[in-house]
Amino acid sequence: MELKAFKDYLSSHKLKFTRTRRLIFEEIFFDEKVHPDAYEIHRRLKNKGEKVSLATIYRTLNFLVKSGLVSEVDFGEDHSHYEPEITKGAHGHLVCLSCGEVKEFSHEKIQALLKKIGKESHFKTDKFSIQVFGYCTNCQKK
Repeated sequence: MELKAFKDYLSSHKLKFTRTRRLIFEEIFFDEKVHPDAYEIHRRLKNKGEKVSLATIYRTLNFLVKSGLVSEVDFGEDHSHYEPEITKGAHGHLVCLSCGEVKEFSHEKIQALLKKIGKESHFKTDKFSIQVFGYCTNCQKK
């Protein structure tokens, strides 16, 4: 379903769906490592014997974000991370300031509170992005 949506997005903008764009798409949607950044995608493709420039990866990630299929997430680093938008419900991220571990969380009370805040502000909420920074269990022990 997401692949067809990406093809349709590209077609509607008179862009080609190339083999390289498919490879990048697959790294976001079908790899078990969540929240890759452009360098991680580049490294993984290189390890698979694929020659894809970082510029091509960034352009394709930009198309994926603009299409609404992928979210760009800021974990307080000098670069963005990416995750599928459609396959996940509303959630936030717990980010360890020491080791960089990222855990996803979702809680009905947070979602309800954000909707309430939106309603009180006459704002229809659609989605949210919350990054909570702290220290994971392992780093707390150190």
